[in-house]
Amino acid sequence: MSDQLERDAAGSLVVGFTGTTAPDDLRRAVAGGLGAVILFTRNVVDADQVAALTAALRAERPDLIVAIDHEGGEFSHLAPANPWPLASPRVLGDLDDVELTRASARDAAATLAALGIDLMLAPSVDVNSNPANPIISTRSFGRTADVVSRHGVAFVRGVHDAGIAACPKHFPGHGDVAVDSHTDLPRVDRSAAEVEAVELAPFRATIAAGADVVMSAHIVFSAYDDQPATLSRRILTGLLREELGFTGVITTDALEMQAITRHRSIEDAAVASIAAGADLAMIAVGTADPRALTARVVESVRNGTVPAERVADAAARVRALAASLGQRSRHSGLSGAPIREVAARVIGRQTIPALGAAPYVVDLTQGLHPAWNPYFDGLPEIFARVAPGADGVVLRGEHHLTENAEPATDVIAKAAQAAHGRPLVIAVQDAVRTPWMRETLNHLIAGHPDNVFVLCTGIPEDQTLVPADLPSATTSGRNLVVLEAVARALTGS
Repeated sequence: MSDQLERDAAGSLVVGFTGTTAPDDLRRAVAGGLGAVILFTRNVVDADQVAALTAALRAERPDLIVAIDHEGGEFSHLAPANPWPLASPRVLGDLDDVELTRASARDAAATLAALGIDLMLAPSVDVNSNPANPIISTRSFGRTADVVSRHGVAFVRGVHDAGIAACPKHFPGHGDVAVDSHTDLPRVDRSAAEVEAVELAPFRATIAAGADVVMSAHIVFSAYDDQPATLSRRILTGLLREELGFTGVITTDALEMQAITRHRSIEDAAVASIAAGADLAMIAVGTADPRALTARVVESVRNGTVPAERVADAAARVRALAASLGQRSRHSGLSGAPIREVAARVIGRQTIPALGAAPYVVDLTQGLHPAWNPYFDGLPEIFARVAPGADGVVLRGEHHLTENAEPATDVIAKAAQAAHGRPLVIAVQDAVRTPWMRETLNHLIAGHPDNVFVLCTGIPEDQTLVPADLPSATTSGRNLVVLEAVARALTGS
């Protein structure tokens, strides 16, 4: 009983780690029944290294599940090992071709399959109904439940085409919050009927399409509970299991996020999430100790906090998913055709003028964040690669804010001076929710009256900020292939 309880406790955990090879303690945890391992950018060097890493982990136990966030645009942790980066969900939703979305997901999942990764923690089926949302951005397919549902289903089917597992997230929905759950606990106070019509619709659709895993959100939905969804039995068991009929694996989002740890320890949260109905408690931080976490879950059973049957059920669901993955036919023949098609359509549906061969590029972009991992230094790098002589500057939020959220005018003035006498490209990313970026955009436009182009690289709602007489375009995400295509069009390269 004790040995089985320990294996079940380990089987209800998914952990991250530091380094590009498997540490000995992680290997021992895998051999002891650890449910899953999650990879991040810190674990990725190139394709050969990732394949060797996953093979080494599975040498300890073949039915280990290996997962990674891979949503598209900047929201991926696989960039160094990915020859064809996935388009952002928002641009796929804007193009509104479900077959292109399915092909894009299939190509991306084929990359994962070739590397020994069998769980794609995507798609995000959050409905970005609030453009001021500080975290979802272009991770969402759009602003309506209909668009998100259709493309979420297409994405799940594409992932399945490649033979791996898909994970719609963040349940019940992260699209209408004013607080980033990485930093504090968001709250949604809409009625159950409103949540049903908007947030839940894409989850119903993707569950019906065969979603393997659903990830919970660290958000309080007051119509259901005063606890965050991740820790709520009413939401995970009552709503997701019983009302929506989901029979697959429920995983939490990373429990070290401040929405959770401002109010309790990671260990307490892991126990509470399993008690609420989660099958995998995720501790993604690189210092996670799988042995100590397993012991804490075992203790919770022995002291009566969590029924042994709940832990056994969680581990059984994870093992059943692993067994099903072992029987699927994997398809690792990626082509890159979908992202090239996305780039061509982004160019074809907009008027992009030829500015000149050597523009100055001011890239106004969001600060670095745990949820996204830029896989290039910024737009000046891309323009310089396709048009020698082009250069510019990247201004990231955390470097160019003063205490009262005003832009650092000395930095902006230097950029304006460097652009004097040259075509100017100003890129913005989610400026509608970022005061310093809006002010900087207006300052640069006012100081450069001729030959200016504004490129909206975040949510397309940013185009409402561009003067009507100024040429502009949107990429609805920061994908390397798409941005290179835009740079070529602007420079005539």
